[in-house]
Amino acid sequence: MSRDVEILADPADEPGLTDEWRALAEAAGNAFVSPEWYAAYARHYGQDAPPFVVRVRDADGSLAGLLPLCRSGRTVRFAGANVGDRFAPVAAAGREAEVARAAAGALGREAVVLHNVDAGAAWVPALGEGLRGRVAATRLRGGVMPFVPLTGHTWDSFLGARSRNFRQQVRRKERALVDGLGAKVRATSSPGEVAADVAEFFRLHNLRWDEREGGSTITSPTVHAFHADFAAAALERGWLRMSFLEVPGDGNEHSTPIGERSSTPGDRTAVAALYAWRIGGRYAYFQAGFDPEWAEKSVGLVLMAHTVREAIEEGAEEYDLLLGGETYKARFATDERAVETLVVAGALDPTRLLAQVDAGVRRATDGLSPELRARLRDAARPVLARMPGTRRR
Repeated sequence: MSRDVEILADPADEPGLTDEWRALAEAAGNAFVSPEWYAAYARHYGQDAPPFVVRVRDADGSLAGLLPLCRSGRTVRFAGANVGDRFAPVAAAGREAEVARAAAGALGREAVVLHNVDAGAAWVPALGEGLRGRVAATRLRGGVMPFVPLTGHTWDSFLGARSRNFRQQVRRKERALVDGLGAKVRATSSPGEVAADVAEFFRLHNLRWDEREGGSTITSPTVHAFHADFAAAALERGWLRMSFLEVPGDGNEHSTPIGERSSTPGDRTAVAALYAWRIGGRYAYFQAGFDPEWAEKSVGLVLMAHTVREAIEEGAEEYDLLLGGETYKARFATDERAVETLVVAGALDPTRLLAQVDAGVRRATDGLSPELRARLRDAARPVLARMPGTRRR
């Protein structure tokens, strides 16, 4: 089929493209390949790895799809993959492979690094077929993305499908916070709230991670600025779901006894935060945080349960817990997707050779204790920084 394929350094140069692109991303329920994610990446990371779009139109001029990419040296990857969780060609369902094949033909001989793509996706070999020369995919690592199908559920039926212990915990903890302490959930709802709310989210997120091994991966000022930018755009589009569980008083668990209220109406403190978005039929949980002093009150559990209920009431088809198989996610999720990070390149391409070394190191250290892995990782940090799968946030 005849197609018009073009590389665009600035997608805004083509009138109407951004709106067409957004419509496809919304239909796929994937904010990570939206023009808003791409624009935030371009503003905050584009100087080091310039972004570009490979746009594919059908012969009749309609948009078949596109690949939002960036280039670092001879390596190409999805723009924003350093801060995102799931990537794929932007295309109507079922057309990802043909878009990937057509777009790849416009690329040179760069190695293509694919972070967190669906395992076994048919568009990956199609991308390789479209690249110049003899190429193959090297798998760096795998991961899981838990999720909860919501179609047909009410909040009661969702809880009814969980264990009795889980149901009792959710209801008891919520009553203790809401009825006992006067806790309320507040959502970011106006542009003037975004900057302060994003800062408050990161404050609580960092508190949650400060005492954990390895710490958080989203602590840099650039990451914070990226998300303040994206959150503002997501709010404008009606996607943003940033929620805070707030209690009366100064946030000290012991400052307001159960059954009593703060003497200063309206003086409330956030003890948990959840950063999510609703795009298309998918309600996507990205990150959360809470004050560890409130851990015994299960403030994170209560806030997440609130957002699942919200997703059901909105008519979302799915609550997506995104990348990571953490235990707390398993309490809610009933299904999961497998994802993998790949390098697609020629047999003798240096990036592919590095990828093979990277994959070998990961396999060799899989059976080691977390402490020994951490020591080896610290010792090898200068080398690992050059590996193709590294995500520099």
